[in-house]
Formats: sequence, structure tokens, C-alpha cells
Amino acid sequence: MAFLCVFSLTGVLKSQISLAPSFVFIDKNSGVGNVFVSNSSDKSFEITINFAFGYPGSDADGKIVMNYKDSVAYNQYALDKMIRAFPRSFILKGGEQRTVRIQVIPGMRRNEGFYFTRMKVMAKPQTAEISDSVKNGIGTKINFNFEQITAVFYHKGKVSTGVDLKNLDVRQNQGILEIRPQLERTGNAPFLGSMFAKLKDTQGKVVAETQSTTTVYFKEIRRMDMKLDKVTPGTYTLELSFETRRNDMMAEDLVQAIRIVHDSKVEIK
Repeated sequence: MAFLCVFSLTGVLKSQISLAPSFVFIDKNSGVGNVFVSNSSDKSFEITINFAFGYPGSDADGKIVMNYKDSVAYNQYALDKMIRAFPRSFILKGGEQRTVRIQVIPGMRRNEGFYFTRMKVMAKPQTAEISDSVKNGIGTKINFNFEQITAVFYHKGKVSTGVDLKNLDVRQNQGILEIRPQLERTGNAPFLGSMFAKLKDTQGKVVAETQSTTTVYFKEIRRMDMKLDKVTPGTYTLELSFETRRNDMMAEDLVQAIRIVHDSKVEIK
């Protein structure tokens, strides 16, 4: 009698199967983007490529929640129906690297606008691992399946983006300033960039600051926490700014927007 266990272990996968780059931007002229799949282990894996339309939304607290069920957005922005992966499945031996070509179907290249999806890379060991010990006719057979997901983007023609701050919820909790801006994307492309927060005193001096990469696909709540351990009680100006720049994406890949700045008064107790 054997037991089959299937696990999705992202941490283990990163040490065996890796993807580069972290995000795929398809060239608007050639309609092609490349993903490099590497196997740093000594075992062979069966690699399968699939696409699933989705984007990072949020819950009421500002935590990121993936949305894979937005049919309205799918009809307008889904890249799934426009692209193909070559090869879609293959064997990757230990120590090998393979280039996966993501190509926009030639007939679809004339479509202008911004499109996106998620690429799922499933890695399954070609030979299952079997335990050495068998007692009373009962053995254990463990098959580890690994999956990585990355975003794929394609845009052509006139595209624009930006962020409109609709509401700002600021709370002070045990030495932390919890910042939850309610954001709405402007333009016809997702906002891919960074969010910066600076706390300034009456003289304009920055007494605390923090930043994080962020995305705004539609209407989202994003959260940042700012440490207040070096901030004395008083009235301050909280400056929130949004810029289309990130360390994990090249500037030429991003739809650029003007820097957006929002100031508000906060009382630190």
C-alpha cells in the first residue's frame, strides 16, 4: 500500500527551478518575450507552461489578494487568448537551462492597448522519490510538484497610467503608523511602480520614512507600516508619493506617469 503526497513548496522550488526575468514584458515590435527556466538540481523535471488571467487586488485591510475571477477585466485585458508559449512542455535535466518563447499571435499584434496575464510554470520530477523504509507492507511515495507564477505584460499604441488617491486611512498602533491609501488607477494601463511615505515636522525635516513597490490595476487598498520609534509626539505632515520606478523592472518596460504627491496632517501621540 502506498501513499501519494503532492506538495507545492515555493521555497524549495527556488533552490531547484528558477525563472528569469521575474516579470515578462513582451516586445511591442516583435511581439516576443523570453523566459529562462533553469534547473540547479541534479534531477530531471517535467516543465509545463500555462496561463491564467489574474491580478493582485486587496482586502479591506490592504493585504494583497489575487483575483482570478474578474470576467469583466478578462474580456478587456486578458493576454491569454493572444499568446502562445514555445515550448509549452519539456524535460529539463539537472544543470540545464531552457528558453521559453512567449509570442503574441501574429493576427493579434494589431490590437492596441495594455494586456496582461499570469504565467504558471509547473515543475514535476521525472522520477518520483521513494522512501527506503517499508514496514508491514506499507511504504511512502512522495511526489513533489512545484509551481511558480509570474506576470506577463504586453502593450501597444497609446497607453497611459496614473494613481488617484480616493481616501487615506492612517492609524497609530504600538509604535507603528499604519498607512492605508485607497487608490484608483487612471488611464488604460496598470500602475506599476513604488509608493513612498515621508513624515515631516513643521520645519520640513523628514523624521521617518518608508517605501514599497506597488501595483494598482483597478481600485485597491495598499498598506505600508512606518516605524515611529524615533518620532516624538506632535503634529506632522505625511507625504505620500507614487512613482513609476522599481528596482525589479526596467524603466523602459514601464508605462510612465508623472509623480503623484499627496500631503495630509497627522497627529502622533
